[in-house]
Order: sequence, then structure tokens, then C-alpha cells
Amino acid sequence: WPAEEKVARSLRARGAKCFVNTKLPGATDIIAEWPTGTKWRVQVKFSNNGRPKWPSKKEKQRLKISATKNNQTPVVAFVYSNGKIEFYSARTGRRIIPPCIKRRGR
Repeated sequence: WPAEEKVARSLRARGAKCFVNTKLPGATDIIAEWPTGTKWRVQVKFSNNGRPKWPSKKEKQRLKISATKNNQTPVVAFVYSNGKIEFYSARTGRRIIPPCIKRRGR
């Protein structure tokens, strides 16, 4: 799960606790939670060439339903071959920025 682990490391660096499991229900790869209470349900998409593809309509629907049931924000994470990661709202398609929690001692 290199792409999923890469996204989880990026979110952990911003202060989130992450649970990674590509077998989670609802087309979910990662559940991230910040100390503020913000929770994301993330599906990761990777591409070796160009832009990763959006989840299918069915995958997106499953992600949104499971996020709503669990009071989470449904998010699609694009991982590019150069290592760049972008996050998008599965509801609106708009790019979103993860909350950044400054950790003590850093």
C-alpha cells in the first residue's frame, strides 16, 4: 500500500492519527482524526502517469454514505508519481487543505 502509507504519513505529519486499511467498508483506505475532532474518511487514488482518476460514481457514493454515518468528511487523495499529494472533497470536488496542528516541541 505505498500510496496509502504515503498519504497517512503526510496526514500524521500534520498531527492526525491515521488508521490505514484498504479493506474498510465504504471505499475507504484511511481514517484520519485530528485532536480538534475533525475526521476524514479518505479514498486514495494513484497514477504513474498524469492525473489520478476520480473514484467511480458508485465508489464516491459509498465513501460519502459511510462518512456521513460516521460524522466524517469524505475525501479523495490524489497521489502523483512525483510524490505530490492533493486532497479533494468527495462532495464538492474542490481542493481542500488538511488542518495543520502544531505539535509540542517542534
